Amino acid sequence: MIPYEYWTLKRSCMTDQIEIRKAVDHDADRLSQLIRENAEALLRPHYNEKQWSVFMKYYSPEQLRQKISEQDVFCAERDGKIVGTIALDADFVVGFYTRLHDLNKGIGKIMMKHLEEFALQKGLTEIQLAASPEGLTFYHKNGWTKIKEIVMEHYGVGFEETLMRKRLIQ
Repeated sequence: MIPYEYWTLKRSCMTDQIEIRKAVDHDADRLSQLIRENAEALLRPHYNEKQWSVFMKYYSPEQLRQKISEQDVFCAERDGKIVGTIALDADFVVGFYTRLHDLNKGIGKIMMKHLEEFALQKGLTEIQLAASPEGLTFYHKNGWTKIKEIVMEHYGVGFEETLMRKRLIQ
């Protein structure tokens, strides 16, 4: 059997074939740009200037290179172009973003399904995440349960988020 880290998953979404693969170091610049563009439109209204500055640092190309080496980071590609990203850090889903122009086309659902299958392969029975206000509807529709409101700290700055959990079924 081929180890999971070598799988390349192809799935169809509303527009085209999506390929999910592990991120590599040279993806960091493109991932940073995708995340920052998405966040500029969707998350910035929820953040003050200090939070926004920290967010930009947290998702800089340098930080993403480090995350790629330490976490299970995946890219969603369509026609060779990165259209989304998602990662697993232990049992915590992190860095889940879809290219702004590709929202509501099924890409997020495909990435989350891939990550859930990957987590099961790692022996996890449940996963969790900290949801921003923008993501709550998506997570509720996809079987996630709210646990509690939390404050996540990054570089000493707090971000109000919602802790959510999902039980995984084989």
